[in-house]
Amino acid sequence: MIARRPTENASPVELTLFVDHDCNLRCSYCYNGGKFSRLMPSEVMRRSVDLALANRPAQLDVSFFGGEPLLHPGFIEETLAYVEATVQTRPEPRPRLRYVMNTNGTLADDRVLALLSPPRDFTLYVSLDGPAAVHDSHRVDDKGQGSFAGIVANLGRMRQAGIAFRLVAVVRPDTAPRLGEVVRTLMDLQPAQVTLGPDFRAPWTEASIAGLRQGLRDAGAVWIEAFRNGRVLSLEPLRGKILTHLNEGIPCPERCTLAGRAFAVAPTGRLYPCAQMIGEDRDDELVIGTLDSGFDEKRLAELQQAKDRVEEICAPCALRDRCQSHCGCRHVALTGELGHINQALCEIEESFILAADEVARLLVAESCPAFIDTYYRKRYRPAAGSTLTRLRRPGDPEPA
Repeated sequence: MIARRPTENASPVELTLFVDHDCNLRCSYCYNGGKFSRLMPSEVMRRSVDLALANRPAQLDVSFFGGEPLLHPGFIEETLAYVEATVQTRPEPRPRLRYVMNTNGTLADDRVLALLSPPRDFTLYVSLDGPAAVHDSHRVDDKGQGSFAGIVANLGRMRQAGIAFRLVAVVRPDTAPRLGEVVRTLMDLQPAQVTLGPDFRAPWTEASIAGLRQGLRDAGAVWIEAFRNGRVLSLEPLRGKILTHLNEGIPCPERCTLAGRAFAVAPTGRLYPCAQMIGEDRDDELVIGTLDSGFDEKRLAELQQAKDRVEEICAPCALRDRCQSHCGCRHVALTGELGHINQALCEIEESFILAADEVARLLVAESCPAFIDTYYRKRYRPAAGSTLTRLRRPGDPEPA
């Protein structure tokens, strides 16, 4: 096994295990391709963990992806046991362990709940697209039946077990105008976070972008109401867009760098920059190495160079430092090729930025205590004698 960099690394490393290509749902917009069973062998899992630990990271995040990873609770158990036992054999200081799982939320028996429960540090992302009428229009099982009711019941069981979960809603042209309903429904389920994730493979038109902007205004109104009632809940990517303003851009460590501190492993043992690039794992276009050969540094450099074409294309844009055009997964979803985007991304990103800035403008203007405490006094306390940053909208003149 060849580690990419043999020196010690103080940064976190994120290893994503693509557990299986199979899934018990048949969502209309799934980007992972056809459903077929190819469970990751135990040897591939162990070698992946060893590779992630090779450079002695300060923190190891092990993420489970698919398909639906909870189709295989035995594999999850085996992985947790191997990771925890292996870390204990390492010299001090041992890496901090965190776990992440992306799941459709339909499978939550007692065995699964025990795996995900504290004291393990699990971040659980559960896909839920909104109220039943929205969610069940796309997320159905192999018999065409909606999955909303079962997921909501399982979220209740997770709350009872003390498992914090984050809800992820895929936003499509047909559901975008209903984002106010979507956000209200998801907030009522008491998640730790709500994320609105646009489907970049969908056919976004001028009309559907207009629907998205209206939906985001409605979603922003729901979020404003929550702040006014003293409830602080992270609504992404609106929260992130506010932070990009306060930080004057996306911090460099958070900008997409192919396999910079994260990599994904397919059941075949092939390495990818990101789990969302694995798909059916049938061609070499985005492969960056194998467990047998290690990372292909030349291929990584080529892919990174291709991806960075967007940095040059987007350089003149006033929103560049607040936009996620740097994300390689988005390039592939939009155009099928790293380094190539289209106007849909620009329109979608601007829509989120405008919605976030409007929320911030209104809540700063009224000095909303929950909003000010969250974004200014806790983590971003102004220096003595300074004033709150003025939230600017795209097109506003730069301050003198």
